Amino acid sequence: MRTEDIIWNRACEGGGANPHNGDKALAALLVAHGLTMNGGVLHAVECLDADELADAKFGYCYFGYDSVAELITRARQLYEEDEYLESHELEFDDEYATLIPSDSALAQRFEERYKEQPTEFAPHLRGV
Repeated sequence: MRTEDIIWNRACEGGGANPHNGDKALAALLVAHGLTMNGGVLHAVECLDADELADAKFGYCYFGYDSVAELITRARQLYEEDEYLESHELEFDDEYATLIPSDSALAQRFEERYKEQPTEFAPHLRGV
């Protein structure tokens, strides 16, 4: 298994015992992405508390998805105002799908970042 796959899998389980910034960013992004894929952007902002949302926005920005962080901010603000949520749901989900068209796009962005700055991710120790 490639190191990139091990880091990705570790992020799916929370980032590992001693996560570096890249691990934390990837883990938080994947939580938010999973919730978004499951039920939409508004579902994600409903399920995540303020700290988790902040972590998710950090994760998206870390990987160059600043527009997604802004989308989450707008969605959370609307959610807190509780105004006509259903009328915005499709708009938010379509925007998210435009910004992140597939899981593969996320994986590619992670791999690019890993190649640029591998020390931002905790090392994988073979045989451990």
